[in-house]
Amino acid sequence: MAALTVAKITEPFDIAIDLPGSKSIALRQLAMCALTNETTTLHGIPACDDTEAMLDCLEQLGLQITRQGKAIVVKGPMTRSEDVVLNARMSGASTRLLIGLASLRSGTTHIDGHRSLQARTNGPLLETLADLGCSVVSPDHGGLPVAIKGGLNPHRSLQINGSLSSQYITALLIVLPLLGQDTLVEITGDLVSKPYIDITINEMAKRGAHAIWRDTNIIEVSAGSYRGGQHQVEGDATAATYVSGLATLHRSRVRLNNLGYATHQGDYQFLSILEKLGASVQREPAFTHIQGPDKLSRLGSIDMTEMPDAALTLIAMAPLLPGETRITGLSSLHHKECDRLECPAREMLAMGIALTTQHDSFTTHTVLPEAIKPHRLSTYHDHRMAMAFSLLGSMTGTVTIDDERVVDKTYPAFWNDYNKTLSL
Repeated sequence: MAALTVAKITEPFDIAIDLPGSKSIALRQLAMCALTNETTTLHGIPACDDTEAMLDCLEQLGLQITRQGKAIVVKGPMTRSEDVVLNARMSGASTRLLIGLASLRSGTTHIDGHRSLQARTNGPLLETLADLGCSVVSPDHGGLPVAIKGGLNPHRSLQINGSLSSQYITALLIVLPLLGQDTLVEITGDLVSKPYIDITINEMAKRGAHAIWRDTNIIEVSAGSYRGGQHQVEGDATAATYVSGLATLHRSRVRLNNLGYATHQGDYQFLSILEKLGASVQREPAFTHIQGPDKLSRLGSIDMTEMPDAALTLIAMAPLLPGETRITGLSSLHHKECDRLECPAREMLAMGIALTTQHDSFTTHTVLPEAIKPHRLSTYHDHRMAMAFSLLGSMTGTVTIDDERVVDKTYPAFWNDYNKTLSL
C-alpha cells in the first residue's frame, strides 16, 4: 500500500468534473442483465473494483460480456446450471444482488469475498430467502462465505427487515418479477436508505419491470420480465459530495458535468445541506454548478438517515463548520465497509478533534485547521474514509492516507480530480 499526503488547497478553484458513473445504478443494471434473454448495451459504467467484481461474477454465471469502446455489452440470461464459486471482492452491493440472483438458480452458488466483506451481515436477506424455499448455508452472523441453492417459490406476500440495509430489499425486488405472480413486500423495522429503494424501482421501470409503493412500508412487485436495449448510467451522487464539499469549504466553484436534478439518487440532496452552509447551487436537468460561500453558515443538527453513504462526507466536514454540529440517523453506518461512525471518530480523536458519538449520532465543535494534529489516517480498507477525509486534509496539508489506491473501489480517478483543485 502506497501512502499519500493530501495536498493543502490554498486558493479558490473553478473546475469541471466528469463524475464516475453511479455505482448503485450500474450494479442494478448489471444484475438485471442476468434476467433477460436480450442484449443490453450500458454506457457510463464506472471502471472501478466493484463493477469489475460484478462483471467477473456475471461471466461465471454464464453471461456474455464484451466491451465496445467505453460501452459494455451484456448478453443474458444466466445460463450455467452447475455449482459456481463467485468472488465479490469488497463489494457489498454486488454480494446482495448476487445472493438474489442465486435464489433463482438450480445449482449451488458459493459467494465469498474480502475479509472486510465477510464481516458484514446478510442475515435479513438470507433469512427471507430461506423462508421462501432456498437452501442457505452461512456463518451464524449471516456473513460470507455463503452457499445458496435456488428454489425461490412464489408468494403473494413476504416480509424482510429493512433496518440494517436497503440492499436486502433491492436484491429481492429485482428477482421477484421473474416468479410469475404479483408480490407484496412488507418491510419491517425502521427502514434506512429509502432513496436507494427508489433508485431500484426507477431502474427496474427502465427495463420493463414494475414495482410501486402501496404504503410507507409495503411495495407491490408485478410479475413481468426485463428488456435489453441501450441504457446510460449517470454520474455518481455520492462521489459528487466530495468535490462539492471541497468547493463549499474553499469558496470555490465546481461544475458536475453528468449529474443534474433529473436524478433519482438520494445523495443528490446533499447539495441542499451545502446550501444550508451558504453554498449556491444551480441545478439543471443533466448538470449542476456549486459555488462555495465567502463565509460558512452554522449547520446545527441534521438527520442523515436518508443519505447514509453521504454521511461520512459530512462527518469529515463537521469540525470545520461553525459552532456545534450534530449529525443523527447514523445507525446503519456500523454495517458498512468499516464502522463509518466509530472508525472516523477514532481517527479524529487521534487528530486532536473533540467529539462524542452515540449509536446513531456524532457531535463535534469547530476546530481551527492549525490545531488539527498531523495524522496518518487508517482507512480500514474503506474507500469512503480516504475520500471523505481528503476534505479535512485539504484544509491542513497534514493528513496522510494509508492507502492511496483504496479509492479504486468506486472512484479510481479521485486523486486526479482532487489535483484539479490545486492552484498551479
